[in-house]
Order: sequence, then C-alpha cells, then structure tokens
Amino acid sequence: MDVYQVLLYLSVILLVGFLFGKIVEKFKLPDVTGYILAGVIIGPYGLNIVSVAALDALGIITSIVLSIIAYQIGAELFLPIIKKNAGKLVVITLFHALLTVIIVFVGIYFFTQELWLAFALSGLAVASAPAPIMQIVKKLKAKGPVKGTIIPVVGLLDIVAVVIFGLFASIALSLVDGSPISVQNALIMPLYEVALSIIVGAVLGLLLGFSSKFYIEKLPKKDRYIAYLALILAFILGSIWIAERAHLSLILVPLTIGMVFTNFIDKETYIIQNAALNNFGGPFVILFFTIAGLALSPQVMLDAGLIALVFIVLRIIGKISGTYLGATLTRCPTVVRKYTGLSLLPQAGITIGMLIALSAVLPDQETQLVQTIVLSSILIFQIIGPILTQYSLEKAQEVRR
Repeated sequence: MDVYQVLLYLSVILLVGFLFGKIVEKFKLPDVTGYILAGVIIGPYGLNIVSVAALDALGIITSIVLSIIAYQIGAELFLPIIKKNAGKLVVITLFHALLTVIIVFVGIYFFTQELWLAFALSGLAVASAPAPIMQIVKKLKAKGPVKGTIIPVVGLLDIVAVVIFGLFASIALSLVDGSPISVQNALIMPLYEVALSIIVGAVLGLLLGFSSKFYIEKLPKKDRYIAYLALILAFILGSIWIAERAHLSLILVPLTIGMVFTNFIDKETYIIQNAALNNFGGPFVILFFTIAGLALSPQVMLDAGLIALVFIVLRIIGKISGTYLGATLTRCPTVVRKYTGLSLLPQAGITIGMLIALSAVLPDQETQLVQTIVLSSILIFQIIGPILTQYSLEKAQEVRR
C-alpha cells in the first residue's frame, strides 16, 4: 500500500478515534471504549472508510504501542512491594488461571461434546489484555489495593497463559489429526519462550539502567526528559525487533525491561521517565485502540452463534470466581476479592497472537470455527472490558483523577 495512503488513514483514525473518545466520556464511559467503537464504525466491517488492505500496514503501530504499555506495566513492578505480596499475587494468578481453564473446558465439552475444541478454547481463555487495563488505570490515576493487584497479576497471567496455551494447543492438534502429543511442542517450547523473553528483557533492562546511572543522571535536569524518552523508546523498539526475529513474547520482553529498569533508579528518575512516556504516548494510544477496532466484525459474532456466547459467559465466570477464590484464600481486602476479577476481563493482544499460532496448524474447518468463536469473544471483551475495569476501580474507591 502507498505510504501516503497509510498516512491519510492514520489521520482519519486519529481524528475519529479522539472524537469518539470524548463523546463516550460524556456518558461516563472510558475513552478506550470510544476509540474501539470508532474503529468498528470506520473500519472495513463498518463504513469501510479504512480498507482491509490497510490493516497489515497499520500493524507496526499496534506492536509499538503494545510494547510501550508492556514496558509501563513492568515499570510499576517495584521489587520491594512485589516481594511483600508475592505469595498473594502468585496464588491469585494461579487460581485465576486454573478455574478459568477448568470452567471453560468443562462447559465447552459439555455443550459441544468436542474434546479438541474444549482444549483449544480453554487454552485461549486465560490471558487478559494489558493495554486497556493499563490505560484505564492511568486515566483514572487509580491507587489502592485493587490497582496494586491487577497490574502485577496481568503481567503474571501472560506468562501462565503462554505455558497453558502451548500445552493445550498441542493436545488439541493431536486430537484433530491423530498425531502423538509432543513434549517438545507442548511444554518445552512455551517454557523456552517465556524464559528467553525474560532473560533478554532483563539484559536490556540492565543496559538501560547502567545508561541511566552513568550518563543520563549526570545531565542537567532539564535535559533528562528528552534523554529518557529517546533512550527508552530506542530500547523498546529494539526489543520489538528482537522479539520478532527470535520468536519471543512481544509483551514479556519490554515488560521485563521496565521491571528491571524501575528497580535500578530512584523515585525522581521514575517520575521523569514516566511523564516522558505518558506525554509522548497519548496519540499512539488513540491509534492503537482505534486500529484494534478496525479488525472487529459484528458479523463474526452472529456467525459464531451460541458457542461464542457460552464461551464468553464461561470465561467471565472462570476469571471472576478464580480471582475471588485466590484472593479469599490469601485473605486479601474485600475490595480485592470483589473487583479484581472484573478488572481482568479485557481480551486481545497476546490472545490474538496465540490464535494466529493455533490457526497455522489446525485444518481449515477447525481453524474457522475457533477463529469465529474467539474473535467474537475479543469483540465483546474489547468493548465491555474497559467499562468493567473502570466500574471496578470506581466501586473500589480508588479513582484519583
């Protein structure tokens, strides 16, 4: 596609996304929901102002913003606080994942009597989308136990989700084509991807930390803002290239960079670099969510039918009940038990990546069925997820805007 045509599309996406974000805010809804709705309306499945051909060309914007958001999640993970609550966070994450998998698996198998489909869908149900969650938290300037739980848990969930997906996708494939289950593909490869993503991110985070300590912190304060912005963006963009070439996680690598770096710097430096990224990232956030809306087709929901609705309901039940049980067992405050699960419903990002990976190995008929169900789920959760995240933080009285 002609580069100038892409620029025109970006102009339209930015303007319409911004406008819809402001409109939905008038109705006490999160601006993220407006951006996504704008994308659905002007996209190829709506008014077709932005064509299908543009989606691939716009994909790099999605990768950049997703990596920036992943970095910012990592930058919120201060080790002293994480260590203090590590047991609770791990228990909540594991129960969240476990009950989601069990409830979706049992429900889908009972409803369809298709064992391969139960494995495929339950493997895709665990992950939560970090981008809308982080955007709502920042927009509301949320602070409190619910916010302090959902940020690290959404990061941990992506790690657990990759491992579960690798195992369940391998089993689903073997059930479809009759091949033996490979331990290499089912367990070793997902663990390898997670481990190498964390190692690469940690090395880059240390390099970023040393660069800050021995160079940027010695600059005059007025020069540090642009220095941190340039350096952090350089590392994030580099991490995208490494993740793509080495088949690593586009989320885990920058997330680990942020986590290592934030534990390397003082509070003043954290405030400066955080402000730099926040001020730079505003228009890109609008582009990211509006582009996400472009790919969502309301027709897909109709085609998926009752199975998609069952999957959506089961995923909601699994995530809310799993989080509630984990938070109850670890004696978390009542607001954490009640509202954390609701905050973790958004779905996209890593789920789309896993869906693409599964679609590449399943036969055409099975691929079409899984894609229709999961894309319908993503459509619903992309719209209602941010609303429920905002509702949860408001009910928990953690909004500081």
